[in-house]
Amino acid sequence: MPPHGDPLVGHRLSLPPEPGTVRRRAVWRRVWGLCAALLGVVMLLVGAAGFAMMPSLIDDEKAFGTATSCTALSSPQDACLRSFEATVTRTVIKERNKSSEYTLYLNGSTQVPRSIDMGASEPLLKRLRPGDHVKVTLWRDYATEVRQGKVSQETADTPEGEPVFVCALALAVICGGAYGLYAGGTALARASRRHAVRDLPAALVTRGKEAAGAALCALPAMIVGVFTSVPVMLVVWLGLLPLVRWIVQRQQQRSTGRHARPPVHTV
Repeated sequence: MPPHGDPLVGHRLSLPPEPGTVRRRAVWRRVWGLCAALLGVVMLLVGAAGFAMMPSLIDDEKAFGTATSCTALSSPQDACLRSFEATVTRTVIKERNKSSEYTLYLNGSTQVPRSIDMGASEPLLKRLRPGDHVKVTLWRDYATEVRQGKVSQETADTPEGEPVFVCALALAVICGGAYGLYAGGTALARASRRHAVRDLPAALVTRGKEAAGAALCALPAMIVGVFTSVPVMLVVWLGLLPLVRWIVQRQQQRSTGRHARPPVHTV
């Protein structure tokens, strides 16, 4: 059941609150409502910026997939694969259950990055020692592969998968931003003393659950997008939204059936 002291929402009113309580409640609603609304706007702008980046990220992914090695006739502006010599300064391999680190540190020309996220220890990283000479393959500003002799390893520094990840992040952020704007606007609209006598509508909790569920749906949609494309990922995410709404409604119906109480009339 929702709390009755109006931290956020409630359904019942047993006694009229005291004037001091009403004033504090009105001020509190103005404060957190304004903060929530501003945060919601910022999150919506961040999500929109993510979607604005999508076309260029998709173009980069396609261009990388068709990139070939540079030739003697290639200009510095050509989006081809270039190789540079570098020397290993140290390696970091930390394998943990929740987070792992596989970093290669290099010394070379200005084009070669000083550190590269290798993504795994196999097949090359764990064999490298300080002072070893390697060849680093660069595509634009990405270090995509490291080679020593006949052994090579693709790095985690590629544009592959970036559009899907950014799209999933943007969807989750937009869900949070939309709810923040809705909740903040609702609180501000009921921040007057006349409205502060009553609790905020229970729909705030319902919409919050729906927004959280919609944000979580970005994860399975992203998994689908990894094997397909961003448009398919968006279709999957949109298709999951009715399921989220149905689950929230079912949960509310069960909760109401279990804990329903007779209404208390206002004195």
